[in-house]
Amino acid sequence: MQPQTASPRIEKWSLLPCSLASLCVHALILVIAGMSLRGCDKGAPSAAGGRDYREIGLAIVPNSAANPAENSSTDSQNGEAEQPTEQPQDRPVQEALPTEVPSVAEMLGHEQPSESEAQAENADRELPETIGPGAPIGGLPSVGTGIPELIRPRSRNGGGAAGSLTPGPGDTSFMNIVGNGQTFVYVIDISSSMGGGRLDLAKSQLKSSLRLLKPNQRFQILFYNDQVKPVEFRTGPKQDLYEATVVKVQLAEFAIDAEEASSGTKHMPPLLAALALNPDVVYFLTDGAEPSLSPAELKAIRRANRSDAQIHVVEFASGARESRDPTWLQHLASQSGARYVYIPNR
Repeated sequence: MQPQTASPRIEKWSLLPCSLASLCVHALILVIAGMSLRGCDKGAPSAAGGRDYREIGLAIVPNSAANPAENSSTDSQNGEAEQPTEQPQDRPVQEALPTEVPSVAEMLGHEQPSESEAQAENADRELPETIGPGAPIGGLPSVGTGIPELIRPRSRNGGGAAGSLTPGPGDTSFMNIVGNGQTFVYVIDISSSMGGGRLDLAKSQLKSSLRLLKPNQRFQILFYNDQVKPVEFRTGPKQDLYEATVVKVQLAEFAIDAEEASSGTKHMPPLLAALALNPDVVYFLTDGAEPSLSPAELKAIRRANRSDAQIHVVEFASGARESRDPTWLQHLASQSGARYVYIPNR
């Protein structure tokens, strides 16, 4: 019996699906390859179907070219090292501070005379050896009659004329009174009667005076009513005298702004506390002629003034002085060769 063999026709049809599959695969490969080759055609910029292409290659570049920013920074540093360095101005804060004290007359709402007029007035005026009636300090208002003449102050440490209107090297000014020295103590009345505009004016003049001091000078502020209150800074330990650096002056200004008027008045304790610091200049501001100091107390102050300090006295008052007789405040300034200023201020 002969074995059965596959029909040739059946074998022919069995190979047809494989051929079709192979043909489809090769056709798909050709299509993909054609699309890829078409996308790589070089065309002119902005031409239809074309793009910008660049030749790609490898090149070795120096480190400086690879890092231009770093190299530029290095060159600039080398250039700065070769050129002589200039010392920067390290006083941005000091430059912002005023170089002169605001006029008391302007703050009181009075017209300030020109410098030439003030000089002419001072040249024509003969200051008496003792206290007597006359015009007030230049730039301050004159109300009525009987305002005492200024006391002729003495100069100190080779500075300009003490008590002049324009501060010189090593000088400061408070309420238009110029003082010269290395140590300054401000004694400021903050009793209840100093409230309002009087204390505001005193604070403004006090801060301006501190800004005129140099870092090698020292200062202290004694506020007082019925107690003595040395100035207290927000930071740092308490000191008898503070260097007049920009930072210390700014701290002092914060402390000045925080003070308020209250309580009664005792003049003797703050004056003795100020003289115990052996200052060159004392600025004493009050609106209270009462309670007055007795001749014995004034003598005690004179004995306590071991540093021969000038005690400049500023008195706020309500209107013109009625009496022509010297007060204890005038005697206080006179016995130290300093100035007494009477400021009518309501």
